[in-house]
Amino acid sequence: MCGIFFSIGFENLPSAVIDSVKHRGPDGRGWNEFTSPQGPVVMAHRRLAIVDLSDDGHQPMMSEDGRYWVTYNGEIYNYLEMREELKEAGYIFITQTDTEVLLKSYLHWGPDCLNKFNGMFSFVIWDDKHKKAFAARDRFGVKPLYYYRQGDKIAFASEIKQFKHFPNWKSYLNQELASFYKSQGYCDHSHETLYKNVFQILPGHLATLERGTFYVSQWYNISDRIDELKLTDNQACKNFMELFESSINLRLRSDVAVGACLSGGLDSSSIVSVIRKLKPDMEINTFSAVFPNDKVDESFYIDELVTSKKLISHKNHPSFEQFLKDLDQILYHQDLPFPGTSIFAQWMTFQSARKNSVTVLLDGQGADETLLGYPSMLNGISFDYAKKMQLKNLVSFFKWQSKFNNQDLKTTIVLGLQQRYFDAYRVLLSLTNRKTEQKLSSLKSITDVCFYYLSNNFQSLLRYEDRNSMAFSIESRLPFLDYRLVEFILSLHINQRFRDNTTKWVLRKSMNDINIDEILDRKDKIGFATPEQDWSNHIPNSSKNFSEFIFNRWVKNENFVKSNVKILKIC
Repeated sequence: MCGIFFSIGFENLPSAVIDSVKHRGPDGRGWNEFTSPQGPVVMAHRRLAIVDLSDDGHQPMMSEDGRYWVTYNGEIYNYLEMREELKEAGYIFITQTDTEVLLKSYLHWGPDCLNKFNGMFSFVIWDDKHKKAFAARDRFGVKPLYYYRQGDKIAFASEIKQFKHFPNWKSYLNQELASFYKSQGYCDHSHETLYKNVFQILPGHLATLERGTFYVSQWYNISDRIDELKLTDNQACKNFMELFESSINLRLRSDVAVGACLSGGLDSSSIVSVIRKLKPDMEINTFSAVFPNDKVDESFYIDELVTSKKLISHKNHPSFEQFLKDLDQILYHQDLPFPGTSIFAQWMTFQSARKNSVTVLLDGQGADETLLGYPSMLNGISFDYAKKMQLKNLVSFFKWQSKFNNQDLKTTIVLGLQQRYFDAYRVLLSLTNRKTEQKLSSLKSITDVCFYYLSNNFQSLLRYEDRNSMAFSIESRLPFLDYRLVEFILSLHINQRFRDNTTKWVLRKSMNDINIDEILDRKDKIGFATPEQDWSNHIPNSSKNFSEFIFNRWVKNENFVKSNVKILKIC
């Protein structure tokens, strides 16, 4: 995991364009300059050493002939298999790094190499002979890649803060996206950002820059990869488990210590349970946020799993006072606002890993979005029951959902039959894409709803994960986002994801002999929560809720051009 930078056309750039993200890569620094018809070219890198800790992993890394250079952030988990394939094609390797595999994959396959990678990544490759740049971002957007343009000049970076060190930089608030964030609580779903002059390469997209022409295109579209599987339950569970174990096995590859986040919920506990199965003698450090004597506390489940699997448990106790103390630092690392305090619990979890010298953590992001972990995703099922007049199924579903959402049955039924959630989708889509009706028509199935979640608010969750982990020089790896596993899950029949009013059916069934009953039988969903309701009583009177309080603090910390911050008056 690293910090990257690339620019073309900009002059007199200070070292801070890469050193401002030293936290992303404290183990090494690289800076190279080139010339081009569009002006000076700068490639820079900050390294967090995970695979091959020697100086051979220094970046920017060049090809043997000096023509191609790469600055790269992420991990290609299947780099050993690709290395062997490239050796058979005649390539000779001089390092043990996945960076060299990435570069030689590009030399061999060109942009098609992206389809070979199983990993998380963002990178820029410079062809110094043809004065051409190629940039790409992983399938689901686990690793960030931003860009900033001034005419023909363009720069790429891992974090927005890197651009703030450009000469004559000015921050302009994106009013329209800020309004969307204020109403919906997320802002990472678009190629735009809350900075009007900063953009991002979207997940599964690539960019090319040649002779002043900048072109962005999509290289991966998950909807093209889904084909409904007709598997028996036993086949579905067997195939799921094989893919899940393979994903975790790949993400255990490391030359530094590996541990795991552990919330006490199904997703993180399943990862830890599989690690124990695969590595019976491994010392497994787990990191958790707990809130003794509070309703969101999951210590009981954490302790049960720790005892059962013989784990080393590290618990931290986030407090409101510490949240206020750390807020400005968290906002600095996030670059953008966030709507609540669960991010602070995650922040302290990664901080705990750093204090205990664990550099890589496996985490459970992505399971809810594919395995129907959010009750609101399932309103398509109730709508289908209603259309088919399957009243017994409909009432049973509403009873489950009312209990899950902690609301009375009558309210749940009224809201469900009025299709409140589909109306919400209509509003969200109208703000996300102005061609509302064209997009709305795509939400015809549960799988389409999963696509929607993966493309929208989930992108903010990935940003929180990346910045919180990188703030402490921690590499976070997400087994549920192995593209093979995601494509498989979304191709399963709905009954193999939600059955008998039970979410994540195939995961629960597959983990029967591995995870513990106390967790497998859980029907509640807490998420990575904090006692936010209690904490909200202490928010300054000038703010209505945490979302507004944090947004206003973020704006206060920025130096936005004043004529462009009218939104502050309505926050």
